[in-house]
Amino acid sequence: MATDVIEKFLLTRRQALALGASAALAGALPRDAFAADEKVTLWHGWTGADNTTALNGVIDTFNKGGKGVTVEPTGYDWDTLFSKWVVSSAGGRAPDLVLFHITELPEFATRKVIRPIDDVVASSGLDLSQVPDAGRTGVTFDGKVYAAPLDVHPLGFYYNVDMVQEAGLDPAKPPKTGEEFLEWAKKLTVKDGSGKITRYGFELPNTWATARWIWFSLMYQNGGTFLDDKGLAAVDSEASQKALQYLVDLINVHGVTNPEVGGNKGEDAFASKQVAMKFIGPWEVNLRMAQKMNFMTAQLPVFGAKPAVWANSHCMAVSKQKSDDKLAADGTFMKWFFDNFAAPATTVGIIPQSKAVRESAAFTGTEQYKYFKSFVDDLPNIVYEPLIPQYLSVFSFDKPTPLVTNLQAALSGSKSVPDALKAMKEGLDAQLKKG
Repeated sequence: MATDVIEKFLLTRRQALALGASAALAGALPRDAFAADEKVTLWHGWTGADNTTALNGVIDTFNKGGKGVTVEPTGYDWDTLFSKWVVSSAGGRAPDLVLFHITELPEFATRKVIRPIDDVVASSGLDLSQVPDAGRTGVTFDGKVYAAPLDVHPLGFYYNVDMVQEAGLDPAKPPKTGEEFLEWAKKLTVKDGSGKITRYGFELPNTWATARWIWFSLMYQNGGTFLDDKGLAAVDSEASQKALQYLVDLINVHGVTNPEVGGNKGEDAFASKQVAMKFIGPWEVNLRMAQKMNFMTAQLPVFGAKPAVWANSHCMAVSKQKSDDKLAADGTFMKWFFDNFAAPATTVGIIPQSKAVRESAAFTGTEQYKYFKSFVDDLPNIVYEPLIPQYLSVFSFDKPTPLVTNLQAALSGSKSVPDALKAMKEGLDAQLKKG
């Protein structure tokens, strides 16, 4: 997205004043609070083409704003970012600012590669009262604020409108319960004359994090938790077993999904019409619009006793440095970015943490918003994975962890649900006890 297109999403000065955020455009501190053209380095993991373009476009607009600060962004894939950051910090060459996931914050705070920013928040005027409770809690560690929460990206419900109508269902009334969802999944599953399934009602891939996010949501909907009060795994609870058994039954009992269809195998089962429904985050909205699919989104159905939806967030933190000379410049950009987050949120497909930005015309006036609205409506129900220092090892995307291998074993049928969750708990407890 070109800079001129990015700019139309940014808050105008009048809009910013109406939101009580005039400092976002004028600079939270006076120009002479830092050296002329102070350079601030920013590392991030938004390496997708659209994501990088959106971020660079917004930063370019900031850099041209005459605030005396120039931000220099560098993108890496997430694994490279984390390893390079830790090494650079040890060598005294850390970037000034880093953008990462909120669930990874406790690990970086424990490693002391980031510093508390309570002073930066106060001096810059960054308004954390605009952030939901979960977001404020997520950036707080040992009673101190360590980052600016930028967005929320919860799990949501996508469905193909044409397929829903062909099945005699009403796309304006998506399922709200597990029973209603199963009814839709059955009616949306199609077989040919020989009895072979040519389209599944639901996508439940066994090769990516999506299955984990779905199981996690259902576990919390059933009243479960990932950790017990001693900080050990509670994944073998009755609530967890009920959640995972429901998913396994979708495969083996009801035949409405196939764990070998979709996921990260290089195929897009939703676009190729191999599945009619899927659960995924708001980051797919722009993709589906670009494909000109006739789709709609809805809040995640409630399969248990209460609503609960997996979510994660991006946040921006200040690296721990030998000197605090750049804190004023760091805070100026951090607050401006927080207050002008409608542009990257819309392009990347994430929901702004700031209530003022979330309700601004810069966000609600976009063509994407009719799809984002269901994710916004589910914000009171979001649940983060445990904010623990071992997060990157416990919830790794790529390594054969106890969580991933046992979840896959249950969905593939190589282990029963109780056996898979028992083995998962044993493996997770070993990881958690390492500290």
